[in-house]
Amino acid sequence: MRLERFHAATLAVYPLLLIVLAMITPHPLYLAALLAVTLYALRAGGGAKSMLRMMRFTWPFLLIILILNVLISKNGATVLYDGPRLPLFGTLRITLEAVLFGLIMALRLFIVLAACNLYIVWLSPDRALGLMAKWAGRSAVVAMLTARLIPYLSEQAKSVGEVMQTRGVRFQEGSTRERLQKHSRMLNVLLISSLEGSWQVAEAMEARGFGSRHRSSYSRERFGGSDWLTWAVMLAALAVLLLLADLGAAAYEFYPRLTPLLAEGSLTWGGALLLGALLATVPLLIQRRSN
Repeated sequence: MRLERFHAATLAVYPLLLIVLAMITPHPLYLAALLAVTLYALRAGGGAKSMLRMMRFTWPFLLIILILNVLISKNGATVLYDGPRLPLFGTLRITLEAVLFGLIMALRLFIVLAACNLYIVWLSPDRALGLMAKWAGRSAVVAMLTARLIPYLSEQAKSVGEVMQTRGVRFQEGSTRERLQKHSRMLNVLLISSLEGSWQVAEAMEARGFGSRHRSSYSRERFGGSDWLTWAVMLAALAVLLLLADLGAAAYEFYPRLTPLLAEGSLTWGGALLLGALLATVPLLIQRRSN
């Protein structure tokens, strides 16, 4: 994908739109459409592997949401299991409605995580900070310097540690107090090095006229025809879902009984298809533009 051909705001708003739409509707069909579009955008943007890595750490949270909802919620008319009394949770009563509600909540969280991952894949940190600098220039500079400082300090700590080890300092030997003293000496060196670095950065910023006049930028973000088309599609998707929600086709009730999946007939599944088609247009436009 040639994502740099699109404005940073366009790439930032699309994942946010996916999250907002997932929060608006609890209907399983619409959430399934959002999930399919999000996964397609991730696959097209090369973010599938990073999403799999993220899922290694997040799937326990999804499972906890499901289990807690099943244990805490006593609502629902379709009882699957009526068991003994448990400490803190009371009488164990598992209902079909509570299980499905927990699954939908986990699905919503998964869509939010996938959309966040899509944001990271589509928008580089430099472009994201550059976009934020238009409204909060000084905060963006602080964020950029902080982001740059973390890997710099990591490299400095590694170098200082190696030098100290060549001079006979063994960080892993001795009592806890002795090890803390050895690390505190290394922290002193890092602090002095950071202060010297901050003076150099300040001098470089002053030499470039930072704060003396209006902010300039090395690269300029431009709104093109594809951006306008993408925004039109995103606004249309939002309008479609709000209209369907107003008509009741995007609503779904879990308690006391599950409402039929297609309560509004063709309006429900037709709306889900239309929403999915509109949202899938955005990654298609980006792919088409790159080709």
